[in-house]
Amino acid sequence: MCGVFGWVSWDKPLSPDELSQAKVALGSLAHRGPDHCEDWHEGGVYLGHQRLKIIDLSNEANQPFADPQDRYRLIFNGEIYNYRELRRELEQVGYTFRTSSDTEVLLFAIDHWGDDALLRFDGMFAGALFDRRTQRHLIFRDPLGQKPLYYFVFDGGLLYASELRALLVLKRFHWRLDPEAFGRYVLNAYFALEDTPVAGIRKLLPGHRLIARRGGEIVIERYWNSIPGDGLLDIGEDDAVAEFSRLMNQSCERVMRSDVPYGVFLSGGIDSSLVADFCHQTNPDIRCFSVAMGERDFDESPKADQVARHLGIGHHQTFMMDRQSVLTAMDGVFGTIDEPHGDPGFINTYFLAQSCRPHLTAAIAGDGGDELFAGYLPFAGLRPAPLIGSLPGPLLSLVKSLSRLLPASDTYLGLRFLAESYLQGFPGGSAARFALWLASISPEELSEICRHQDRGFFARSALPGTVLSPFSAIMEPAEGKAAIERFLYFYQKVFLPEFVCAHTDRAAMQFGLEVRAPFLSPSIIEFANRLPSSLKMRGRTLKWLLRETAIQRGLPRSIATQRKQGFTFPVARWLKSAMRERMDDLLAPEEWSADGLVEPNVVTAYKDDHLANRRNSYRLLYNLMVFRAWRRRFPQVSSI
Repeated sequence: MCGVFGWVSWDKPLSPDELSQAKVALGSLAHRGPDHCEDWHEGGVYLGHQRLKIIDLSNEANQPFADPQDRYRLIFNGEIYNYRELRRELEQVGYTFRTSSDTEVLLFAIDHWGDDALLRFDGMFAGALFDRRTQRHLIFRDPLGQKPLYYFVFDGGLLYASELRALLVLKRFHWRLDPEAFGRYVLNAYFALEDTPVAGIRKLLPGHRLIARRGGEIVIERYWNSIPGDGLLDIGEDDAVAEFSRLMNQSCERVMRSDVPYGVFLSGGIDSSLVADFCHQTNPDIRCFSVAMGERDFDESPKADQVARHLGIGHHQTFMMDRQSVLTAMDGVFGTIDEPHGDPGFINTYFLAQSCRPHLTAAIAGDGGDELFAGYLPFAGLRPAPLIGSLPGPLLSLVKSLSRLLPASDTYLGLRFLAESYLQGFPGGSAARFALWLASISPEELSEICRHQDRGFFARSALPGTVLSPFSAIMEPAEGKAAIERFLYFYQKVFLPEFVCAHTDRAAMQFGLEVRAPFLSPSIIEFANRLPSSLKMRGRTLKWLLRETAIQRGLPRSIATQRKQGFTFPVARWLKSAMRERMDDLLAPEEWSADGLVEPNVVTAYKDDHLANRRNSYRLLYNLMVFRAWRRRFPQVSSI
């Protein structure tokens, strides 16, 4: 829901030219909020809002929203799912409402409970509240970063926006690439944590708030955190299933609060199947939407059909994503993306959102189940990790060399691909290992690609100034926890916000489609993080509690016991065929020479090895393709 843009000048009113530029910036977010555009400015403060109407469709609920005393102005992006419960509490202490919106509830909640009202919200949200009396700005982002927020502090003021593009269109500022952030992007396939491709522009971290006061004083602080393993529950299996079911039922009921049509994204995986089941329990008329792929090893549509039939879903629509559909969606993503994101699943989500948008305005998805309940395959690597990590350097090098003798494959999660991905996590501490297990390449390989960087940047130590240092810092609160708890924390703080939530938000909001994730209710997050790890991972069984819940609720056993399948397409295979022309174009050496970011000859060697089936390097190649497409869209960002 919606897009926000704010411009604050500390010591002088915004000029007519600056206000004009601000309106252009706000207009760049129109796709996020196609239903209404409005702004407000006073002195050195500009607030703009593009609205996607979901709850209370009246104009009274438009933003920037003011309180009756005209003290505050509020702009925010997202939804507060428990707004009805909060409204009743506020009415009991004397607040009178003129709308039925969650916007008014959010404003009154902060007025009544202060900044800690953020802890009471069950939802996804990012925005700002300006206090005209004190000239104080409260800028905030939800606990797991479902909604984005970028900011830029400069000499004389502050900018913030829902998307990077709204800042980059401002002609007053000179933007340049951040080479260290680029290096981390090539490694990770996304700009993690505070990183963006542009020097000086940062992301407000999930669960954080930024407080800006008159004169330019800025304080950024964490207001929410949940650490796996803290306050462990003494709970049995059946009670755990029952409590999870209670919380999930509550969350699904809340995310279906809407004044516009909604439905479920049903992949046929465990998480989306449980979401569909709980939503159907509350609303038997719930509609479900799925994607079918022409490549059998990537197609989950038979499972989605099975679940829909089992639940008795009356409206289940499947959209066929063939090669041409993928290429069209890819061109759409490359032509609109404002921050590079190397997840091929972005393309699938973009296609599904575009296909569903004529039928609904809000969708419900299964995002978060894997990060909360240990559903990803790398969790299985935790047990042998101490043994592999203890190998002497020469022996570890030998093992890595032997893994490269395995035949290369472009099938989904081929054996050599898995072996190399796992082994590149060694040597290194846990924070470095977690990051490298999910990385596209190793730091040593990155050093050959990005030779412009100082050699020390590529150290595996994760010390300040190295490619892995942000991950070490973010993991500090989980120090001393068990390996599975630390890995869950990593997934929740890094991968979930900036890989999963980022592509879901950006792909869907390109079409003005809101996507809600019932797994990401704070009550479910906190419950999951207090569960003993034996209820998440049992032997080789990942995501045990969700599988057991599915079985007890009567879902087909084949659904409950299935292996994790990513929502993606055969990009490794298609780089050799359907995507070859786009790859050759975007990775042409002359494209990269001017920026000095990579060694073109090294990139060409990786491409040649991939085409010759000597190594599956699709992640690196695709990351670079996406970045180059972004670079073409924003030439105003200067080279290093």
